[in-house]
Amino acid sequence: MRRLLAQAILPYARLRTWAQPGLRILMYHRVATLPHYDQLTVSPARFARQMERLACEYRVVSLADGLRAIHQSQLRQPLVAVTFDDGYRDNLTEALPILRRYAVPATIFVTTRFCDQAESHPRYGPSPQRLHLNWDEVGVLAATPGITIGSHTLHHPYLPTLPEAQAREEISQSRTIIENRIGQTVAFFCYPSGDLGPRELRLVHESGYAAAVSVAPGVNYRSTDPMKLRRTEITDRDDDEAFALKIAGAFDPIHCLLHAKRTWNFARGYGRHGAQTSARP
Repeated sequence: MRRLLAQAILPYARLRTWAQPGLRILMYHRVATLPHYDQLTVSPARFARQMERLACEYRVVSLADGLRAIHQSQLRQPLVAVTFDDGYRDNLTEALPILRRYAVPATIFVTTRFCDQAESHPRYGPSPQRLHLNWDEVGVLAATPGITIGSHTLHHPYLPTLPEAQAREEISQSRTIIENRIGQTVAFFCYPSGDLGPRELRLVHESGYAAAVSVAPGVNYRSTDPMKLRRTEITDRDDDEAFALKIAGAFDPIHCLLHAKRTWNFARGYGRHGAQTSARP
C-alpha cells in the first residue's frame, strides 16, 4: 500500500525536487548478511547496487560539503549524503570497500562505550562476533579519505528522559573523547533513536557541534535548522524501485505522517514516565 501511494506521489515529488533542490541525507546502520530481516541492516549486495546508482545518477557529497552548498549557493540539482549510526564493525569490513569502489563519502556516528567494547547495542544481545568498531578501527576510518566520524553519545540513551546534567555529559563528553581518540575535530552529532526536544537542541549547540541529524524524514534546505537535519532511512526491503522512490522524495509525505505519530507516542509516554526516569536505558 505504501509503495502504491509513493508511486502516485512520485510526479509531484519530482516537480518539487526540480523547483527546490535540497540535501537528502540517507540513514544506514549495518551492512551485513543476516539469516533474517532486520530493519537496521542492508545486505552488502543491495548496498553495492544502491551506491552504484548514487554514483552514476546523483551528486553525492559529504555531509559537510552538502551543508555548505545549501547555505552558500543556489542549488541547481539535488544533493545526497550518506550516514551510518551506532558504529558497527561491518561499516569498516563491508561498507567501506563499497564506498571506496564508488567514491561515495560517508559520515559514521559512533557511540563511545560501544567503541570501548564495554557495551553494545541492546537490539542484538550477546553475539559470538564483535558487533562494534573498536578505537583502532575508528582511527582507520577517520584516516580514510571521504570518511567523517561523528558523535552518537556515550551510551546511546534516550536523551529526553535524562536529567540535564547527564544529557549534557552524553552530548559533550562523547565529542571530547572521540576528538582525543582520532585527533580530529568532531563537527556532527546524531541523536540516539532520533529523540530530541528543545533542551537537546540547545545542549548540542552549546557543545560546539556544527550540525546534528535526526530521524525526521525529508529534505534539507537553507531554512532547515542545522541542529535537527532530516534523514531518509534505507532498509533491506528497499529494492531498486523503492530506493529510487525514496531518493525522489515520493515516500516523504507518508514517512512524515508516521514520524509525527511516533513522536506523539514517545512524548505521551515520556509525559507519564519521564519525570521518574533518570537511569540510562
